[in-house]
Amino acid sequence: MSINKVVIWLVVLGYLFVNVSMQLDFFAGRNIFDKYQQANDAVQALSIAQHAYYAKTAFLLILLILLASNVRFGLGFGVAFLAYALTMLAFFGIGAVTLVYLGAAIALLASYLISRSASAKHTAG
Repeated sequence: MSINKVVIWLVVLGYLFVNVSMQLDFFAGRNIFDKYQQANDAVQALSIAQHAYYAKTAFLLILLILLASNVRFGLGFGVAFLAYALTMLAFFGIGAVTLVYLGAAIALLASYLISRSASAKHTAG
C-alpha cells in the first residue's frame, strides 16, 4: 500500500470520526459547530453553520468535478481537501481544527507526489 493510500485512509477515518462526533453532539442537543467558532447568539450560530456548509459543499463539488474530469483520486482528493481547508481557514481563521484540516491537505498532496515519484522511478528502473 502506498504512502498516499495510507494518508487517504487516515484522513477518511479522521473525517468519519469528526462526523460521528458531530452526530452524537447533535442528538445530545449540543451545538455541533462550536469547534469552529463560539456563537454569541442564534444569528451568529446560523452564520457559522452556513459557512461550514458552504465549505463542505465546495469540497464535494470540487472533488466531483475533478473525478469526473479523470483526475487521479489521490490528487483530486488532495486538491479538494486543500480547497476545503483554505475555505474553512478563510471563514474561521487559524484554530486547532483549521490547522488540522490544512495539515491533512498538505499531507495528502505531499504523499501523492511522493507516491507518484516512487512509482515513476520504479517504472523507469
